[in-house]
Amino acid sequence: MEKQSSTFSRIWDYLRPYKAYVIGAFIMALLGAGFNLVIPWLVKGAIDNALIGKNSRLLLFIALGAVVLFFLKGLASYLQNLWVSFSGFRATTGLRSELYQHLYFLPTSFFRDNPAGEVVSRLTNDVAILQNLFSNTFVNLFMDFFIFSGSIILLFLIHWKLALFSVAVLPLVGFSVEYLGKKVKGASHLLQKRVASLASLVERAMAGMKIFQSYMTGNYEIEKFEAENEASFDLAMKQVRAKALLTPLVELVSACGVTAVLLYGGRAVIQGSLTTGELIAFLGYLITASTPLSRFSSSFQTLQQSLASAERLFDFLDLPLWGKEMEGQKEIASLQEGIKFKDVSFSYQEEKVLENFNLEIKKGEKVGIVGRSGAGKSTLINLLLRFYDPEEGSIEIDGVDIRELTFSSLRDLMGVVLQDTLILGGTIRENILYGNLSATSEEVRLASIRAHAHEFIVHLEKGYDTEVGEGGTRFSGGQKQRIAIARALLKDPPILIFDEATSNLDPESEKCILDTIANIEKDKIVIVVAHSWSMVRDLDRIIVIEDGRVKGDGTHEELLESNLYYRRLFGVETFDKAL
Repeated sequence: MEKQSSTFSRIWDYLRPYKAYVIGAFIMALLGAGFNLVIPWLVKGAIDNALIGKNSRLLLFIALGAVVLFFLKGLASYLQNLWVSFSGFRATTGLRSELYQHLYFLPTSFFRDNPAGEVVSRLTNDVAILQNLFSNTFVNLFMDFFIFSGSIILLFLIHWKLALFSVAVLPLVGFSVEYLGKKVKGASHLLQKRVASLASLVERAMAGMKIFQSYMTGNYEIEKFEAENEASFDLAMKQVRAKALLTPLVELVSACGVTAVLLYGGRAVIQGSLTTGELIAFLGYLITASTPLSRFSSSFQTLQQSLASAERLFDFLDLPLWGKEMEGQKEIASLQEGIKFKDVSFSYQEEKVLENFNLEIKKGEKVGIVGRSGAGKSTLINLLLRFYDPEEGSIEIDGVDIRELTFSSLRDLMGVVLQDTLILGGTIRENILYGNLSATSEEVRLASIRAHAHEFIVHLEKGYDTEVGEGGTRFSGGQKQRIAIARALLKDPPILIFDEATSNLDPESEKCILDTIANIEKDKIVIVVAHSWSMVRDLDRIIVIEDGRVKGDGTHEELLESNLYYRRLFGVETFDKAL
């Protein structure tokens, strides 16, 4: 109960900026409910005073009053829907924007540990479900409650004994709505998780289809999907059964009430203790009361579903904002000295990756980093970019601990080309411009020439305006890598990082990248994480890493001559043989 109260409070925080519209919608709902309650009373007057009393003038007056009443009721309904929808959509838009922005400040471990489908489901399905609560459910529940309460009061005013017959079973309905509503909410919570799992499996299939088809493991993937799909079906049916049971139950109780009224009320009319108009009005108020009562079930179900989605969204928003909470305040405009790793230690899930790691890279140096898979090469880059923080030690740029820097200042110093090249949807030009959104077309062209990308781009039908396709599927690995390098060069940062940038590339593409690295200005730091000699042999220094420590530091020739681990790393037994 406390959690629900907190959830409602947080929901109101998003509606508060539009409270004038929300209050206006509630006022219109109140007026609409009042108009609904007046209608049976007009019918009573028409029957008892106009028809039985044979007063045609009064009948005309009541008829005109009914027309005016329905006009005002329609106007109130229009304004209610308009204002509540405006405030609801504005609140949802703000929430969706906050959720999306939240992504950019979550720790890297979140994206490592959570399937993309789960995140997408929260930003789409859960927000869409919550929209129902923002837009209509709150106001409709209020309006229905007022209509129901007003109808019950008027029933007792007309004939209290008859009213007792009608409402005696209502507590049972309330208990049923509460009990089944909890079941709907619980099933909805689990169903949303299943939907997210299905989305993750579809995304996995799209990303890994070549592997699945190559290894003929499609049946295995299909079986996993079918298992999740069936589990989703079971939960959906559990939810449907709870929903399906609720409405007939309410209708059954309402029918019992109407039957009691007809039997008892008819006898009262015959005995003269109740007029015909009062009986008709009583039936009208009973129907008026039963209509929102039957709607309570669907509204309550929507409320429970929306609360389940809201809780999932708020759980997401409550994740620690590592990016904001851990951000420093200092800024560095340009690189003056270099980078220092001082006694850095770091673990992934209790597995030590770096231990007392020390390294200094000076401005103007081109440095290669080599080592076996899992030695800690890419971890160095992740720490330098501050996707993670060291458990011990520090990383300094120009003598300033990078934890003291703002993220924008730190990352403005670096351009990164990764092994898994990220090509975004859109055109080639848009992809390169991510390096510098304010760059001119000429600057884009010059960066592409330096990256050896211009030579294949100009032969495309639309040149730089060619659509790359989802994930850059239209291009080879080498072409995508050259686009990524052009993007990094356009940024023109003082530190350029190539993290396994030539893995699985053809010799021609690797040669283009080597040529690009060789021609990078002498005043920049270039860090090349590589798996082959060809990528590092002409660099100023090569750092050999083993078990999270530096096991060698020198030129290619120096390491071949003096470092046995370096020779074994590349399958060379003796220095002479390597030469």
